[in-house]
Amino acid sequence: MGLLAPKGAARGLGDKVKSLMGRLFLGGALCFVTHAAQSADMPTKAANVTEQSNNWTLNYTTDVRYFSWSGTRGFPSNSPLAANGRGTMIYAPMSLSLSGNVSPDFKLDFVARGGYVSAKQTTANETGSVSTPVDTQLSATGTYYGFTGFQPFLSVMTNLPTGKSALYGNDRFARMDPDLVDLQTYGEGFNIGPTIGVNIPLSTSLVMTLSAGYTARGAFNKEGPAIFVPQPSQRVQNGNESTVTLALAYAEGALSANGSVAYSWDTQSTVDGIAQYRAGSHVLISGGLGYAFDSHWSATLDGYFLHTNRNDVPDVTGTLLIPEAFNSNSNLVRLNTGLKYAFDNGITVGPIASFLYRDANAWVPTAFAFVPAKTRWSVGATGGYAVNKKLTLNARFEHIWTRENIHPDAPLFPGTGVPDMTGRAWMISAGLTLALN
Repeated sequence: MGLLAPKGAARGLGDKVKSLMGRLFLGGALCFVTHAAQSADMPTKAANVTEQSNNWTLNYTTDVRYFSWSGTRGFPSNSPLAANGRGTMIYAPMSLSLSGNVSPDFKLDFVARGGYVSAKQTTANETGSVSTPVDTQLSATGTYYGFTGFQPFLSVMTNLPTGKSALYGNDRFARMDPDLVDLQTYGEGFNIGPTIGVNIPLSTSLVMTLSAGYTARGAFNKEGPAIFVPQPSQRVQNGNESTVTLALAYAEGALSANGSVAYSWDTQSTVDGIAQYRAGSHVLISGGLGYAFDSHWSATLDGYFLHTNRNDVPDVTGTLLIPEAFNSNSNLVRLNTGLKYAFDNGITVGPIASFLYRDANAWVPTAFAFVPAKTRWSVGATGGYAVNKKLTLNARFEHIWTRENIHPDAPLFPGTGVPDMTGRAWMISAGLTLALN
């Protein structure tokens, strides 16, 4: 997302990626649903995945994540008051999933996600904190297996505004760099997004998924300018989003792979009913590889590339939206890798690493802000322990580094630039997965 929208009106780039990845999950993750039960004539006759059992399965997953970060500037880094900053976040996400077969040819999946967050940034003149539940996401997916050679599905995902979208006074400084912590925003409006698609088994090992979705976003309140007393609220309406997706999933022996391409476009976004911008259309390419070397060693590699076209912004009269003069949106690349060793007693351990790169670093004079280029690295380790067939414990830690390039002074505005900026963070988490059926 470019920075031409009013502060707080636009979703962050991390939020956009999560939204798109969620859409890809609903539109493409069902590729493997039938793989385990596929027969040799799968291209001719779709497998009946309910032949094994009609039982419902209920799973609960949660963890507690602790972040501690410090940097040469607080967040947002382009504020004239920003100085060396540090902050902490405790984030406890949870999910509850229910899956079952209501007939020999029809399967239902339900997922509920939510959590709680407590965050604090401590920076000279910009210290703020927040403790709040996050928004709740509910999704339902129905898949039909009765047709020969293809399996249609319908999904609906909703966002319930149980979090806090408006942070008044200094609380607004509790929003922190999403490259150092998991969350940048803590709530938005009521959203609903249906997705319709079809799984097409091309062979016993390869499944293609085609899907199309639409997300209707509801309005929500954000804090207005802090210079006014009392501080006003603003009514933000982010643009609705349409997405089409093509995904492939492959599994054969020790190798598994998946890839997808999604194209999305938005309607205009408004603040207090006045059009502010229209986010540029975007393409998200994602994929992953997994390989089991033997019964103990396995490795994974996954990542994505996000490209966003130019936004539409107000013209000189402020009445029409026109394409911006240059593309203020960054290209974004993210890679994640990991290696695991599984002991015979149910313990798994291994190192993990990730890399992220944004390529844009351009001054946007209409917003008096920079679109920053940034590089992010992380290294760490994960571990798990299967206590029994129902309970698995897991833990993870990571050390994160970020570097943001120098921002020179804006023309005619001496002192607005900032030097090279670096940040560091530690993340430690522990959680569990429990099969409740």
